[in-house]
Amino acid sequence: MVGERQQGRPGGNGTRLGRWDGPDDRGQTLHDYTVGISLFIITLSTVLAGLFGFVGPLSTGVGSEEVSQSDRIATTVVQNLTTGRQPNELHAGRLSAMLALSESELRTRWGLQGSAQFNVTLTTLNGSRIVSHGGSKLAAGPRYQGNAAGTTARIVTLGDGTCRPGCRLAVRTW
Repeated sequence: MVGERQQGRPGGNGTRLGRWDGPDDRGQTLHDYTVGISLFIITLSTVLAGLFGFVGPLSTGVGSEEVSQSDRIATTVVQNLTTGRQPNELHAGRLSAMLALSESELRTRWGLQGSAQFNVTLTTLNGSRIVSHGGSKLAAGPRYQGNAAGTTARIVTLGDGTCRPGCRLAVRTW
């Protein structure tokens, strides 16, 4: 019987070379290959997502300097232009006059470096439109394009009743 099993095989010494003898001697099937590749792709995706999630917050481009500048500007505007009647109620005329100043005058007033960009905008609470006073929009600085910026917002009202129940003073620096 041993001689019969070895018959027809190269070498004739009981080794199995390249011949399928039944279900116990199967090779890699399509299912094995598919499962292996799927696990590899899932593992690779998980590792890459974790790596980018770890590095992502480090590359935002907004530093503490931009955040502190925007906070300082917002605080200065609210403190210097308040009417004193209500908390965060600003003089509309004085706010309009201040925001009408040139960019260089505002930089000097707020102590910003020449490389720092800023935008100050008074919008409705939902942000749908910029508030106007005396025919001019209450905004200063270059138009904000949605890039990474240090942002500070204050809810304010204007003494002339323009902002009822309130408006959002948004200060962005980048």
